[in-house]
Amino acid sequence: MSMSAAELEEFLGQTFPTPLGVIATARQDGSPHLVPVWFRWGAGAVTIWTTQTRAWVRNVVRDRRVAFAVQTFEAPYPAVVMRGTASVRTADDAATIEEIRAITRRYVASSGVEHYIAGWPDLRTIVRIDPQHIVSWSVGG
Repeated sequence: MSMSAAELEEFLGQTFPTPLGVIATARQDGSPHLVPVWFRWGAGAVTIWTTQTRAWVRNVVRDRRVAFAVQTFEAPYPAVVMRGTASVRTADDAATIEEIRAITRRYVASSGVEHYIAGWPDLRTIVRIDPQHIVSWSVGG
């Protein structure tokens, strides 16, 4: 059974426990490259905090087509799978830092967010996925 729009928003926004997402990109030879990532869903897009030196980010720069999946491992095993295009932006500005905070808040208790971010001063890249196709289910199959 597909999720309603409200169920999709709730599922993708859940925290503690916060599910990881898995991004799929295409390697230069066309083979798939899958990586689990922290993410945030908002305004119909996925954002991921990373660094532009990672292989999967270099794949996105070369070929913007991606797939992204989120699932839980507890009954009833809901999941979301999407395909779309991604963009990469690296900056050390207020908007980037705020997005980094928003993503980190999903995975780290509020009292530890700033300390956690300070430990990764070279990560100032945000990858944004704009989905063109989303499939979801609220009961696993």
